[in-house]
Amino acid sequence: MATYRRVFRAENMLLVLLCSVGLFSISNSDGLRDNNFGDDGPVQRRQNSYKDDGKLVGQPRAQVQQGQGARAQLVNRRKQAVDDNVVHALPGDQSERHINPEVPFNQNRVPVHIPPQVPRSRGRIRPGAGTALKLADHPACRDEVHQHCSPSLLANNFAVLDCLQNDRKGGDEITPECQHVIWAYKRNLTLDIRLDTAAFDVCKDSMEKIPECQKLPAGNGQIIPCLIENKQNVTNINCKSFLNKMSSIVFSDYRFIYKFADKCSKPIEKYQCGRVEESDDKIPMKQGSTIQCLEEHIDELDDSCKHEILRMAELQSDDFHNDRPLFFACREDRERFCAATRAGNGEVFKCLFRNKFHKDMSRECREKVTTRQKLINLDYRVSHSLAEACRHDIRSYYCRSDQLPMEKTSMLSHILLCLEDVHRRGQRLRPECMAEMGDMRHSLMEDYQLSPEVVRNCHMEINEHCDSLERNGKTLHCLMDLARPNDRKQYKRVLGDTCLRALKDLIKEADVAEDFRVDPALKEACQSFVDVSCRDIKPGDAHIMGCLMDKLDSEKMPDECKERLLEIQYFVARDFKLDARLYKKCYKDAKQLCHASNDWYDPNTATTDTGPLVLPCLYSRVKHHDPDDEEQVSKDCALEVKRVMKQRAVSVELEPRVEDKCLPDLARFCTEKTEKGHEIECLQEHLEELDTDCQEAVGNFTEEEDEDVTLDKILMEECTRMIIRFCQELVDSEKEAGEVMECLIKAKRHPEMNEKCAAGIEHHQITSLKDYRFSHKFKEACKKDVMTYCKSKGKSKAAVVSCLSEHVRNDTLTDDDQRISRQCKKQLKFELLQRAETIALDPKLKRACEEDVTRLCSNVSPGSSQVKYCLRKYHKELSRPCQKMLFKREELQSLDNSVDYRLMTVCKRMIKHYCHDAEPEHVFPCLKKFKHDEDFDPDCRKVISKRQIMQNTDYRLNVRLRKSCSQDIEKFCIKVVHQEKQDEFFEGKVIDCLKIPFRKTRLSRGCEEQIGLVVKSAALDYRQDPVLAGACKQEIVELCKNEAQAISDADGNGKGEVEECLKLKMQQGMIKRHACLVQVIRLLVEGKADVHVDPLLHETCSLDLNHYCADVARGMGRQMSCLLSALEDRSIRLSKKCRKMLSERVELWEYAAKVAPPETAKELWDQIVGSPSRMYFLGIIVAVILTMFTVGMCCGRVTKRVSASAKNK
Repeated sequence: MATYRRVFRAENMLLVLLCSVGLFSISNSDGLRDNNFGDDGPVQRRQNSYKDDGKLVGQPRAQVQQGQGARAQLVNRRKQAVDDNVVHALPGDQSERHINPEVPFNQNRVPVHIPPQVPRSRGRIRPGAGTALKLADHPACRDEVHQHCSPSLLANNFAVLDCLQNDRKGGDEITPECQHVIWAYKRNLTLDIRLDTAAFDVCKDSMEKIPECQKLPAGNGQIIPCLIENKQNVTNINCKSFLNKMSSIVFSDYRFIYKFADKCSKPIEKYQCGRVEESDDKIPMKQGSTIQCLEEHIDELDDSCKHEILRMAELQSDDFHNDRPLFFACREDRERFCAATRAGNGEVFKCLFRNKFHKDMSRECREKVTTRQKLINLDYRVSHSLAEACRHDIRSYYCRSDQLPMEKTSMLSHILLCLEDVHRRGQRLRPECMAEMGDMRHSLMEDYQLSPEVVRNCHMEINEHCDSLERNGKTLHCLMDLARPNDRKQYKRVLGDTCLRALKDLIKEADVAEDFRVDPALKEACQSFVDVSCRDIKPGDAHIMGCLMDKLDSEKMPDECKERLLEIQYFVARDFKLDARLYKKCYKDAKQLCHASNDWYDPNTATTDTGPLVLPCLYSRVKHHDPDDEEQVSKDCALEVKRVMKQRAVSVELEPRVEDKCLPDLARFCTEKTEKGHEIECLQEHLEELDTDCQEAVGNFTEEEDEDVTLDKILMEECTRMIIRFCQELVDSEKEAGEVMECLIKAKRHPEMNEKCAAGIEHHQITSLKDYRFSHKFKEACKKDVMTYCKSKGKSKAAVVSCLSEHVRNDTLTDDDQRISRQCKKQLKFELLQRAETIALDPKLKRACEEDVTRLCSNVSPGSSQVKYCLRKYHKELSRPCQKMLFKREELQSLDNSVDYRLMTVCKRMIKHYCHDAEPEHVFPCLKKFKHDEDFDPDCRKVISKRQIMQNTDYRLNVRLRKSCSQDIEKFCIKVVHQEKQDEFFEGKVIDCLKIPFRKTRLSRGCEEQIGLVVKSAALDYRQDPVLAGACKQEIVELCKNEAQAISDADGNGKGEVEECLKLKMQQGMIKRHACLVQVIRLLVEGKADVHVDPLLHETCSLDLNHYCADVARGMGRQMSCLLSALEDRSIRLSKKCRKMLSERVELWEYAAKVAPPETAKELWDQIVGSPSRMYFLGIIVAVILTMFTVGMCCGRVTKRVSASAKNK
């Protein structure tokens, strides 16, 4: 209660003092009225009595008089002392001269010219009358006052003054004479010593805190402007109210402003901003244009005048009435947009700022608002709301350090960056301060003209490319787009370096990536999408921006939204600090591991910009995670880094490591027929043609794509669902790098695999062939082996894989210790397996067989080794380079069955069922044993049969036979080997050669067993006997066509139909050609070697063999001899089928013996002796011998005779 009484007494004293100098008048009709410039709008103000908004509470007359006799007496005494006209004139002719604008304003009482048409006597009130001058009664202003002001205001000079200054519709409606009277009234009021006395009384406490104002002499018009200048240091409520009332007077003319005229006299003259013509004296109320003029040249003013301009703008910031040019320009706009906004605390300014680009905003108001915002950019204190909301945070976090120039610490950019640095370091800012910062950022992004650096450095680009755009954020986005050297600009930078630097600074200052709402162009383009797709995400901390980037590939996102988003992200990608979420999670790791700067913003140090390098450094640490290394990226940071890398993989422009080094190559190769976002793919396709730096950059990125499949945009567009389908466990368990890609490659030919995803996988595989480093797992497993054994092969993965596989092959054939490490061999097998899948992944084979594929296999679809199988089918018709390369591939697959793609994929289930214990390298021999089982998969059986056909064309493709028969080949078939070309198929000639000693049981035991398996297999499928198939090709087509078709339809499960057909046709004498006849006889003779090599006979007589020949060992024809003996023994009863087939075989053997050509001299002699015409042959032989003897006897010795002496030498 005591406090209330003290405040009440202070307010009453203030009222008395104000009345004493004519600020208030007391009449019988009106109560004591208070002048207040914080209003609810001009209309309401004119209709009601003058009200207060809380700064000073006016009291009704009855309340003032009650118990206030002393005050009333004081008021009366002050009234008697007031001059009857308040407009004081000096004696004599001085009262008639004009005010000299060259005379400094701070001189005491400059005489004021009263227009001659206004009689001085009419406007004067005799001393001692006890009544103050009323502006409403002055002849020069009577008509204007009654026209514009409410009758209830006429007794209050300040209410009338406010009405004429603020409520009138236009300055032209007030006559120059009235304007001059009003101006003289205000000027003399500021020079009145009694007003200074009132100021000393009301602001006594504040005066003691402001020595600068306390020392000023009274009556020279400087004390009140000085107090207004230092209003932020005033804490007394009544003093503040008093100063607020005086502000409208001080700011109405630049000469009333403390120190302003002195500091800015030269700029006023230079830019012709003052009253340069005599006639200007007639319209003194227009002096606000002087300040406006200087504000328009703010960047060109000297520091002292600029300081005064900014200081004045700061003092005006509380109430928009004090900014006279803006007030007059925006009165109607204020009513239109801000009618419900109370004046004070800069609220009207903020409302006008928010509506600056509204289509109904007048041009004049928009220009004045922009000017005001420019001043805020130069000094944050010009924004009252920002200065008040952030005062505590600015002081607490030392954002106005004495170590920096005062001009720098006052700039809005410095304050925003300093406070954002505090926020990024996890320290708390007041919510109201954060809100004001958001408003300031929005203004910066809304209008490029608020950033002097952008205006100054980008004017050429704006005039040339962006001049026709609206300023509502679109001009800035136009500049951002120019900064992106994309395909539309032939990958050339349109933006100059200085403009680019200014744009970067603005984007950091506005911190656009933290909240998309501060960017009006981005918000307008993306709001509809955010409302649907990101509706559950809380704004701030870059959450919405992260959502937009995650959904950038969404078909629902508008194209304009994508463009605006990428324009922002172009700059974010080049500065680690601009990504709020990334910086929050990783700034400690970045400082510790990647030498990032200590602070988000440090004005004291000019460090090198490492922003573009921090993220690659962190990602490198994430990739090469070592649990034993203490200096590791934290888990939260690692997750954030992966998120950012995934988001930025959508376009090359978000990968500065690639784009900055590849602009010339992008212009050369990727300007046409390149879809947006596919630039990386284009560069990868032309990898060998790129410049060295670009090639390295693209190579590094491609390697990262293999490690983390989410970085491959093209792949992820189609493979996301496939990853979930086939590789979800790997994703959930966070397996090591490259596992997901390897999983996708293995599933590429799965029936459920998306075709487009499969194409993306194959593109990745083809790209990886260009450099072995592009396959992360292969590189990590084999880098030591590559450097040791294949360093000379370069970086091509195709060459490196071939080199390593050659070493493995040689070590396998020679039974030496494997030189290639186990982990490398494992990855090498995977690479060889994928190479076998399609010819597109085998550059050497593709290059060697390109013409053959076009000629023979053009209709064969690629994939699943189909083209390669087609080439095998026509291997005899292939060109020599193709045949040579195909043989190398077949030889490698025979040495290691695990790299036979078709075998391993088609027979995967059979391998698991029958050969799960077998080593992957040797599953083929295992599968051959079971291929005739009823439950065996037909597709796998077909693959095995084709593999057997290929094996039998060349013994080198049968690893077991090659090893078992190596000595036998040296003994019996070395000539055949030497006669053939070593890098081409032998077409079964060596195996055919080995069959000769096989029939005579002259082979080693191991070799005999392998040749026996070959013979047995060929007896069921003639295609596995290339010599027979070639020699009897015509006979098979003409005589055994149906049987051959049956073999083809049986898919490798033949029953020897063609062989039996040929044997029968030979017995019937239908085979005439000698070559075919010899091969059919060979079949019969081979079958006689032992029963197990004749599968039909062996199957038919299997029970008889078990019954009668169980104790007879296999081999050397022993079981066959046992069956033949049983056939001749009448006491042994063989099964009917066995006896019949065995009898047929004996007949065929006998027939073959008759017609078979002799292979040795003994066989020839035996045939002659056994022939019915043997006497004829013997006679011929004897005749030849006798003829030779007779010729020798008759002709003598053919050799030259030599003398005896010569013989004895």
